Amino acid sequence: MFYIRADGNAAIGIGHIMRCLSIAEAVKETGAEEPVFLLADNICYNMVADRGFAAKVLGTDYRHMQSELEKLSTLLKKEDVILVDSYQVSIEYYKELGKLCKTVCLEDMGNAYPVDLLINYNIYAKQLWENYQQGSSPKKVLLGVEYMPLRKAFQNHAVYQVRDKVTDVMITTGGSDPCFAAGSIIEAIWKECIREDKNQTNKISVHIVSGPMNQYTAQLKALCAEKEFFIIYENVQNMEALIKKCDVVITAAGSTVYEVCAIGVPMICFYFAENQRQGAQALAGLTDIVNAGAFAEDKEQVVSNILQALNHCIYDRIYRERLSMQERTLVDGKGAVRLAEEIIKLQAL
Repeated sequence: MFYIRADGNAAIGIGHIMRCLSIAEAVKETGAEEPVFLLADNICYNMVADRGFAAKVLGTDYRHMQSELEKLSTLLKKEDVILVDSYQVSIEYYKELGKLCKTVCLEDMGNAYPVDLLINYNIYAKQLWENYQQGSSPKKVLLGVEYMPLRKAFQNHAVYQVRDKVTDVMITTGGSDPCFAAGSIIEAIWKECIREDKNQTNKISVHIVSGPMNQYTAQLKALCAEKEFFIIYENVQNMEALIKKCDVVITAAGSTVYEVCAIGVPMICFYFAENQRQGAQALAGLTDIVNAGAFAEDKEQVVSNILQALNHCIYDRIYRERLSMQERTLVDGKGAVRLAEEIIKLQAL
């Protein structure tokens, strides 16, 4: 059996679940046995089930992974493979898990774990090679954006065409919005780019995605109720189409960054937490994308940086064309397939 151990909620977002679903679908398409998701609670149960996968709720606390090992010991067999995607893990957890079955780890921070296969698909991952060779090092390591498990919709698509004028801007904060960043960005764009444009030279519609774990959805709706051209989206079924509709995407530095890159829509990014910092900084280092900074640390400065970058995009098509080209060179969309192949190899050992 192939198991996937991941969680999602308002505190940690749904990025872990989403990228694991992409891997699960790639494994399924090979004709191999379909994976079973193992969840601490039922928060993301329907999300997994709606994508056609079986799930078991462990009834544990996602923050205390060590406590679930007893339950896993009754479920896992030596020939099984389990993929774990969590920031709550420890070296001790993986040592014990490795006694039960073969182990795969999705990792972002440069922490070496004693697993059979460690995957870090981030843009900065190859800089962490030496980290993974120290201490409790994994048996095999896969690093770099060639292993980014994009959702199927983003794996193959026509080349995005940069338009003459910016008429549609997207704001997304990921599955949640821990600092209500969207509210601050909306207010700033309304004041600086739309309401105070006396001559109405910029006919801009702003598309705001409220993720499934966003606790501020009601406030977003109230904030935009009287603002013409501001549109809120919930339960987006076709994110690819919405991204393609836009001329600029303002996004938190999570998995959405790679989806936007795969299409090639000019982007501005910011970040909430430490696990997003390295990605935002690496993206800005390799391209001309603006990393607006850490929202939780200085929201006024981050919003100011976003506005400045947005104005640059609005008034400079050549800049937008450059961003689009740079982004498309980063991600080829085949990462999920590559990971599925590696997992199937591990199962066969």
